[in-house]
Amino acid sequence: MGVRMMKKVFFILAMAAFLCSGLPGETVLPEQGMFFGLRTGYAFETKPVNFVVIDRTGSVTRADMKGWTQMVKMDYHVPYYRLSDDNTKADEAVAAMFAKNVKPDREAMAEAAKNAGAGALVVLVVRNMDEYIVNSASPFMFDRDIYVRTVAYADMYAYNSDGNKFIRRFLREADMQPLGQEQHPSDTIKWTLGNLLNKMEGKPQI
Repeated sequence: MGVRMMKKVFFILAMAAFLCSGLPGETVLPEQGMFFGLRTGYAFETKPVNFVVIDRTGSVTRADMKGWTQMVKMDYHVPYYRLSDDNTKADEAVAAMFAKNVKPDREAMAEAAKNAGAGALVVLVVRNMDEYIVNSASPFMFDRDIYVRTVAYADMYAYNSDGNKFIRRFLREADMQPLGQEQHPSDTIKWTLGNLLNKMEGKPQI
């Protein structure tokens, strides 16, 4: 057997011994270093994220929740973050937080996130979502325009343990626009929430 062939056989045997050196069915990699361009072990640390919505209006719909959740996912998405489907611990932590402080600060949100087991915590308190028709006060029938008055009140809090980042905003917006040009209160809350999270995470505004 030639020298080149012996080197090739030795290399194959060495790789086989390396791959089979762990438990059955387990490939053992060094704890440090790189493997195919990624750090060995877990390539990413996926942090759990909780999004808690407190509805004070009784009118929040599934479509509203979908739109707001999209804003949260825009900043906190895989592989670095994972939005939790179970808010049991987060609901309890947020309720306890508000019981102590009606306007939570950074420390309160950090504690709530820790108690919820969340790497990041977003809390939205919806206080008012209303819209109704308003007729113009013009005395001339032909000059009477139809307007829509919208009201969007919501308290927003966000905390990310990565960097100990915190932000909050108390949205109080009332507007009146011609029929067909108004923005639904749910959308006002949606875009405000999205921009708030972008601001905290240093991303461009929507």
